[in-house]
Amino acid sequence: MSDRFPSGDISGEFDWEGSEDLTSVPEQELSGKLVELAEEERAVSYRRRILQGRIDVIRSELVRRGGTALSPEDLARVLMGETPAERESEES
Repeated sequence: MSDRFPSGDISGEFDWEGSEDLTSVPEQELSGKLVELAEEERAVSYRRRILQGRIDVIRSELVRRGGTALSPEDLARVLMGETPAERESEES
């Protein structure tokens, strides 16, 4: 997987403003970039599927226990390992 988004940080990597003019890039270089981006997309897609599976398991377990499923935001916090104390300090 790419080092572009370490520790879940996805900020600032989608700015196309300063990109080079692709019409002037040699075909071989474009092919290489395409392969690189396709691999990155595959890795991101795999990670997304893994996370979705974890979300589904946690929601199912909460429902099984007679509770209600967490909101997507609360579930994301649980998956990222945030403790209730950290959440309360953010809300204050």
